[in-house]
Amino acid sequence: MHRRILYFLLFLTLIPALLSAGTRGRIKGKVVDMQTGDPLIGANVIVMGTTTGAATDANGEYLLINLEPGVYEVRASYLGYQTVTVSNVRVSADLTTELNFELPSEDIQVGTIEIVAQKPLIQKDNTNAIRVTSSEDIQALPVRGVNNIIGLTAGVTLQNGEIYIRGGRNDEVGYYLEGVSIKNPITGRRGVTISQDALEEIQVQAGGYTAEFGGANAGIIRQQFKSGGPQLKASYEYITDNVTFKSKSDAFDGEKRLGAHWWGYNEQSATLSGPLFSDRVKFFTNVNYRYDRDPEPQPWPGMNLGVISDPISRDTIDFYYPAGPLKGQQREFITYTGTLNFDLKPVLIRLSGTYTTENGATSAYSAIQDLLQTRRGKYESNNGALNLKITHVLTPSMYYEVSAGYYFSNYEQYTPGLGSNIWVYGDSVANAEAGWTIPRTPKDIDNGVVGRYVSPTYANIYGFDFVRDGTVPIGYGKNDRQGISLNASLSFLVGKNHSFKVGGEYQTYTLRNWTLGTVSQVGLAASVDQFINSSNYDGTEASLNAYKRQLLITRGVNNYGYDVFGNKVDDGFFDAPHKPVFAAAYIQDRIEYEDLVINAGVRFDYIDIDNLKLVDPTRPDLGINATTGELYEEGWEKVPTFSAVSPRLGFSFPVTDRTVFHAQFGKFIQQPALNTAYRGLYRIGFEIKGGFFIPQPAGFNLRPTRTTQYELGFTQQLTDFMSIDITGYYKDIKDQVQFTLQNTDRNSAFQSYNVLTNGDYATTKGVEITLTMRRYERLAMNASLSFQDARGTGSNPYSNSGIVGAPLDGVTIFVPKYISPLSYNQALRGNVNVDYRFGPNDGPALLHDFGVSVLAMFNSGHPFTRGIGSLNAETDARFRQPIEALNSSSTPGEFQVDLRIDKTFRLMDKLSLNVYVYVINLFDNLNIRNVFLRTGSPEDDGVIYNPELSQQLIATYGEKYIDLYKAINVDYQEGYGGVPGAATNLMYGPPRQIRLGVRLEY
Repeated sequence: MHRRILYFLLFLTLIPALLSAGTRGRIKGKVVDMQTGDPLIGANVIVMGTTTGAATDANGEYLLINLEPGVYEVRASYLGYQTVTVSNVRVSADLTTELNFELPSEDIQVGTIEIVAQKPLIQKDNTNAIRVTSSEDIQALPVRGVNNIIGLTAGVTLQNGEIYIRGGRNDEVGYYLEGVSIKNPITGRRGVTISQDALEEIQVQAGGYTAEFGGANAGIIRQQFKSGGPQLKASYEYITDNVTFKSKSDAFDGEKRLGAHWWGYNEQSATLSGPLFSDRVKFFTNVNYRYDRDPEPQPWPGMNLGVISDPISRDTIDFYYPAGPLKGQQREFITYTGTLNFDLKPVLIRLSGTYTTENGATSAYSAIQDLLQTRRGKYESNNGALNLKITHVLTPSMYYEVSAGYYFSNYEQYTPGLGSNIWVYGDSVANAEAGWTIPRTPKDIDNGVVGRYVSPTYANIYGFDFVRDGTVPIGYGKNDRQGISLNASLSFLVGKNHSFKVGGEYQTYTLRNWTLGTVSQVGLAASVDQFINSSNYDGTEASLNAYKRQLLITRGVNNYGYDVFGNKVDDGFFDAPHKPVFAAAYIQDRIEYEDLVINAGVRFDYIDIDNLKLVDPTRPDLGINATTGELYEEGWEKVPTFSAVSPRLGFSFPVTDRTVFHAQFGKFIQQPALNTAYRGLYRIGFEIKGGFFIPQPAGFNLRPTRTTQYELGFTQQLTDFMSIDITGYYKDIKDQVQFTLQNTDRNSAFQSYNVLTNGDYATTKGVEITLTMRRYERLAMNASLSFQDARGTGSNPYSNSGIVGAPLDGVTIFVPKYISPLSYNQALRGNVNVDYRFGPNDGPALLHDFGVSVLAMFNSGHPFTRGIGSLNAETDARFRQPIEALNSSSTPGEFQVDLRIDKTFRLMDKLSLNVYVYVINLFDNLNIRNVFLRTGSPEDDGVIYNPELSQQLIATYGEKYIDLYKAINVDYQEGYGGVPGAATNLMYGPPRQIRLGVRLEY
């Protein structure tokens, strides 16, 4: 089947007829006589620095197609008339920029005519809500980080570091770079790290997109790299939050400077662009370096409880931890980005790519549990994308595009000195050779906890466990993900009104994973030693390897693309990598009239997730040995493929030059994140053997989620410098992934077990308001306000786990039938960015090139459910009993103000220096983002102030127990956990951070 799909797409390419996600924009307009308004027939309009140009028709109209997003200089000329040049003309992907020229006669002496274009307030050809953030906007915003910039867009919710669009789950967002999908198929998030300084624009379509886009039900985020221009340009930027220039020895002194801690933020970014050898070859490069001592700043208060001894365990610890950044959390990134454009008219070639290397410290234990530990694990990660695109212009109204993309992402974690040799993690001799002596206390010796393969005990104070220094901090694990995309395109005009796109895409991935729990790895050495000293060992390597293999299987190894031992393999029934295939074909017609624009299209999707499922889920015995965990091929079968047709229809009604209405209807399908479907089959056998409690089950045969969306909106230009856009939408979402119980045959050796399946559904509706004010008398402003009501039967695939884990009234399989507010819903979310700026020779000399940018962000909080229960209630829903309807409470609203003050100094004719101060959370508001579910507060987890829960503990350990408990479980949130598979839930928004920056630009 894969081969037939590929042949079909290659056939379309040859005619050619495939279309990748378009990245080209257009410029159209009229050229007329300035005095009479008559059209000038045959006037020449060219884009400076390129070979793109056109002549006007009998109506004086022209159309320039096939332009990369960016800022251009456009010139119009006509015999007997003076030439007019317009600079700062911005072109965005798949959108049309309208640019009209009025040429004065040569008889009129007006001198050289050069016009600086202004940002258009209305995009007349939008048939859905498209929000574009240009490179100029990105540079001026008091924000760093691509996700933070996207989070300012109407319809987007940024919660716990995750992006949600219009009430869809976080894996329902599509990510495109240079027209090619960079979505990580395993997690459903963006799979490539991107430097914001390398971006020409970010385009967010919160639903309603045309048939050329698929694999995303909630919205799509399109990112385009910068291109080189006709002139050589260079820049260097340095940013640090070490505002008082402290030494590294003071990194954890707990002190504040200027009202903020030093979080160890350090970023450098350098760019170089321009022509290469000739004007027909242009390049752009960017190198971005970032170091974070603590990537997730929180208002950590520190603790200083002094020395505490436990009379029972005989352990003693000095409980001092400085305020400010957590220890052992450092991360380092380097991102390389480049584009290379060849203008070999009529052939255009564009090569673009990005590569990121990341490394940092990691541990299996939390910060306070690691209080005594100085030994750290390490992780290394690489990701990137490479895209080659060839465009052949056949006629002024027709061109085709062929492109190929490559995506990769890999991750490896290990303990330095031990590396990938999992058999020595529990060997004290190997650890000593790596420079770490496994700690042995007198208590260990008294209790017989000694020996080469015996793991150290925890230090215990009042029932709290702390890892001893020298303990193995992390186990070994790795994954590798690679993808190839093949695209081609034919875009052509039929008459003046029809712009056709016919096409498709083919994507395939090779996905690998190998993990084993840290505790399981530490115990391997001891088990192997016991086997070697037993009568079952015959002294052969084959016997030892067979034992090791069985040991890994019984410990729950999670492998695919690697064999049980972690060796890369490309075949094998159970060990082979997953190679899913996503293919699509579609046709799109864009019909443009003076007062009506129609986008009509239909899309065909083909999906093969390349997975196995049990032949009979009620009888796992057919595929899994209940005793050994070995697998039987006859008990498994391939998951069937899926295909669907999705119609899309959009309208734009430009009623006047100042008023535009738009409406859209569309159906969308998308495969859920594959981490819900993929699990190593030996791991599945291990978990199913475990019976009822499976922390993260898999869904063998998960089908795509289906969404139907309706959208209606209008844009109104209020003044010559201000416009407002109001858009409303309604979405119906079906077949989302949910957690449920699979019953087994009464004769099966297995108990009922947990699985993931399709079943959740949701309805979301909302209104988005965007206000745009281009610069007027030094002031520019952008604001957005989003009202949303997102309700469903589950907020994530594991929402139902508490009900399945603790069935009510004897009901063993419970499927939610009623919708409730989703946990990531924000009824109100908005922001206002005000930028006040003096020009180069504007105002007093001291204020030349001086600017202030203020960003205010606010939201109404998000839903949660209060409940009562035991000490485990926060981290496991099975131990919690709700005391109200699902998600009927809400966290407090948030309000944050960020500030940027900058001043540019003109050092030479083309050399400038920009110096700025950037403050995050200017007023240091304590924004509550999450709460303890027993109390609805981040300052009380419902234990220490509840006599029923704390009285016995206080009676045992004394009043000092309260201070220790609060410091550990409340101040540092040890007792608070997130949902499996979801983002880490931090209690607060970021505290105040102050950064200094300098930017040198040529």
